Amino acid sequence: MKKRSFQAIIFDHDGTLIDTESPDFEGCKLLCEEVGFTLTLEKWADTIVGRMDGYDDLFMEVIRASGNGLTPNHLWQRLRALWEITFEKVGLMPGASTLISQLHGVGYPLAIATASNQEWVDKWMNKFDLLPYFQVVATSDNVTHNKPAPDVYHFAAQQLGVPPERCLVFEDSVAGMQSAKAAGMTVIAVPNHVTKTLNFSQADGIIDGLQHVTPEWIETFGQRH
Repeated sequence: MKKRSFQAIIFDHDGTLIDTESPDFEGCKLLCEEVGFTLTLEKWADTIVGRMDGYDDLFMEVIRASGNGLTPNHLWQRLRALWEITFEKVGLMPGASTLISQLHGVGYPLAIATASNQEWVDKWMNKFDLLPYFQVVATSDNVTHNKPAPDVYHFAAQQLGVPPERCLVFEDSVAGMQSAKAAGMTVIAVPNHVTKTLNFSQADGIIDGLQHVTPEWIETFGQRH
């Protein structure tokens, strides 16, 4: 059998496999509207996507702009209440289920590498019955430094037993792309409708969605790369 260009495929979770970012943005936007702060999609994506500390940064900006006695604790409590409503709309990203099934069917080892924690990933992977396809799930619980540090991707590769340079990564955030590149991996950026304004020039390739990817596409890309 011909040697494959990549020995394993690693996916980011939020915004790459599961559309948690749309309801996240909706909740943040509603919160900001309530306190009179204008939050654009571009601002939200640049501040929040792929960065778990981004909410705190956003809250501090909101507090500075509002000047009406708001506290980070108040904003967190209200955002979590809004998320209870907006996250009822979570779905799979286009093409995710089909691609994962195809890759599993042809024998690629699969992993998730995410800035989120294990409980969050388990919630959505179980909801959409995707967890059995993955040999490794690497989360913020497994590392000291989160994305854009390379730790979570290094951990995923170690658990897979595959050299980083033989891993292909699909990512939708700049922080995630930087994390995977710093780990020495090949990265395909998959901007979605909330991350399409971000700068993915460091990626090895950019696609419009996972629905455009097949095992054959990956092999062709690997040969060109």
